[in-house]
Amino acid sequence: MIAGERELPRQNPMIDLGDYGHPPAVRRQDYGVVLLKLVWRMRFDLLLLLLISVLVANGLVPSGWTGSASAVRILGIAASIFIGFRNTQAIGRWWEARKLWGSVVNVSREWADSLRAHLDSSRPPGRLERKLLRLQVATVWQLNFQLRNFWHRDLRAFQDQLLKDLKLPSNTSLRQLGALRGVWIGDLHRQGFVDGFGRMQLMTIGNACTDAIGGLERIRNTPLPASYDVFVRLLSWFFGVLLLLYFHDLEPNSHARVGGVVIVMLFLMAERIGAYVEGPFDADGSSFSLPIDSICLTISHDLLDHATEHVQHLKSSDPVRWT
Repeated sequence: MIAGERELPRQNPMIDLGDYGHPPAVRRQDYGVVLLKLVWRMRFDLLLLLLISVLVANGLVPSGWTGSASAVRILGIAASIFIGFRNTQAIGRWWEARKLWGSVVNVSREWADSLRAHLDSSRPPGRLERKLLRLQVATVWQLNFQLRNFWHRDLRAFQDQLLKDLKLPSNTSLRQLGALRGVWIGDLHRQGFVDGFGRMQLMTIGNACTDAIGGLERIRNTPLPASYDVFVRLLSWFFGVLLLLYFHDLEPNSHARVGGVVIVMLFLMAERIGAYVEGPFDADGSSFSLPIDSICLTISHDLLDHATEHVQHLKSSDPVRWT
């Protein structure tokens, strides 16, 4: 330090400004909520497990079905492999859907930036710009509704107002909105609001949005093959019944039998989690699905700013309760 200079106080390099929030995280007090959601979805499976456990405990299921311990172990390994593969594929579908929705967010922002960049500044483009921005926002909300086959009342009212501003009927489909994008881009070029390069760039962005929409529709409309789903579920239940019989025959201690029931229940839960995560567009907005409403509200605010302030539906950063 140079003589005569006063040393400045050191500041903490990690400053929390508090303006951008924090990454969503599951709080420990929410573990019970996640468990309750899972138990509620599995209520019929758990009732069936309880019924089978009672039958086994009262000797109403032939004990000769147990087989050798080696057979139970081999079947358990086989069931674990199939469940692990199925859950890996389910998580892969969930994550791919989230990446595609991220692409929709990026494309929407690029759409807004490109419109501002290419519309002729010598003319008053405000009305046309707002019209095309509303078209993109209406497209993402229609995608939301069609993927989930569900909507909240205030969000549907917001979408109806967008379509009304665009002078479109409330039953306009997602494909019709995509076709209108191409028509309106062509009109911009013919009327001289954008040049040839601007039209090409706007169409490139529109095509990228169409690609992301197609990927999301593929995930929604093409789940894992039903034959594989049925096989894995039957295999899980068959192994669970054999495991209950195994504990009943070899463990005279009632506590050990209860432990066997818990092990089977956890095994069945692992199989069901894969089935629930496989569909990332569920209507309940729980931790099994994607935060689609929050994503669409982000896009709406980015493109329309204050036009979304009247929407009562709040964004959520809680991965346990997305909506």
